[in-house]
Amino acid sequence: MELLRALAVFAEPPVPETAHVAALLGLEAPSPAEFADVFLFQLPPYAAIYLGADGQLGGEAQDRVAGFYRALGIAVDREPDHLTTLLGAYAGLLEAEASGRTPGGHGGPPSKEHREPLAGALPSAPNLADPADRIRQARTALLFEHLVSWLPAYLSAVRRLAPPPLVRWASLLDAVLRAEVRAVPSPVALPLHLRVAAGLPSPEDGASVWLDALLAPARSGMILTRADLARGARDLGLGLRAGERRFALRALLEQSPGPVLSWLAGEAEASSRRHEDEGADWPGLAADWARRAATTARTLRKLSIEERSHA
Repeated sequence: MELLRALAVFAEPPVPETAHVAALLGLEAPSPAEFADVFLFQLPPYAAIYLGADGQLGGEAQDRVAGFYRALGIAVDREPDHLTTLLGAYAGLLEAEASGRTPGGHGGPPSKEHREPLAGALPSAPNLADPADRIRQARTALLFEHLVSWLPAYLSAVRRLAPPPLVRWASLLDAVLRAEVRAVPSPVALPLHLRVAAGLPSPEDGASVWLDALLAPARSGMILTRADLARGARDLGLGLRAGERRFALRALLEQSPGPVLSWLAGEAEASSRRHEDEGADWPGLAADWARRAATTARTLRKLSIEERSHA
């Protein structure tokens, strides 16, 4: 549990104590510039961005995380889906399980108000009157519903583009999550975030709707960062518009739609392969992410061919 809390420190802006924590883990603390590039500009560590319908902060995905905390009687943080908060909550449940106390620091079963949303989040139907069972089931639910539902894809993206200190951090956190997953029974159903995530829209729905879907990982199956778009622009010899990803991607498509669609299809295909190759410890989740990315790739290939034929 202390390892998780220590790893959570890396998702917060570096302070002098960060170097001490890093040294205890055998890691190197990121510099302020490295932290900012990864966690502020490329890959903000909020679950809602990777699980929500629009790939943005807040929304229903964040509300589900906050509802999970309320179901356990845990005070809701102002950023309930931030990685630091999620890892801290999971560490707290591990601590509660070890000590025998209930989450939130109170005894007895949860109230009816809290019992219903908690039961809906759990991978099986526990005896919620049993505090020990409640803690164990809650830990499993938090692990699958709100952590490994998005972190494997997220940490893979960190390892692709981050500097060495954060690559090593991502690899260690990935290993810890794999160990936790192997220690508990896997749920039969996919996390609710993914069960309710829509697929890609129809091309007839318009460019704006399509852009939103491509940049929403739970819908497209891939994580496109600013660095990825910059690489794509270089590969295709195109200019990259400054600003947020949506405007940059729109500008690329306006410059050369056929080649950009083909490049995006290649990115989706690569994402699908990574999900499959790295998903041995969460096969159901990996298969779902891989399927979404593969569907995106096929659709984009078709659109690219159609665009080239009309050029």
